[in-house]
Amino acid sequence: MSDDGSRFGLVAAIAAIAIAGCSLAGQSAPPVRYYTLALTGAPPTRLAAPVRVGTITSDQPYATERIAFRSSPYRLDYYTYHRWAADPRNLVRAAARDYFERGTSAGDVPFEMEGNIRRLEEVDDPAGWQGALALDVHVARGGSIVLERAYSETEPAESKHPEAVAAALSRALQRILDQVATELSSPSRAGR
Repeated sequence: MSDDGSRFGLVAAIAAIAIAGCSLAGQSAPPVRYYTLALTGAPPTRLAAPVRVGTITSDQPYATERIAFRSSPYRLDYYTYHRWAADPRNLVRAAARDYFERGTSAGDVPFEMEGNIRRLEEVDDPAGWQGALALDVHVARGGSIVLERAYSETEPAESKHPEAVAAALSRALQRILDQVATELSSPSRAGR
């Protein structure tokens, strides 16, 4: 092959790559979608004192605005274009604060609640997607620990979409907070 033939082949290859790059560059990236947690209900019982929600921490895999999803027990991935609207620790804290504000009475010594997110993820199952939430809760009142418990809830998503998973996780969080409220309303904890 002559030098002219080699040059022509090289120029043709570069042109093909440039044309392919231009066609790919014409495609825009999908928009980033943002999700939040929304609790619609109030505590199942009126509490004797307000609940102040303090620090919510999380295990490292969930300390990101990228929504986590699990396709096997050994694999955890993150969406690129579907994200939490804020740090999940702040979303859980705000949702819990708003929830307890809807069902507490004025009291002189408030409950002080803190927590740690051990799991906040989409679980992809062939039968359907689910939202899985695990939350360790620590509640003190007047300097004494009144509740220390690990909660875990899994809720089916209504469709295979991240927004449906955010709704499922909201329902799971509400069920956990309903359990916390019920336990805090027991006479042994309310009287402290």
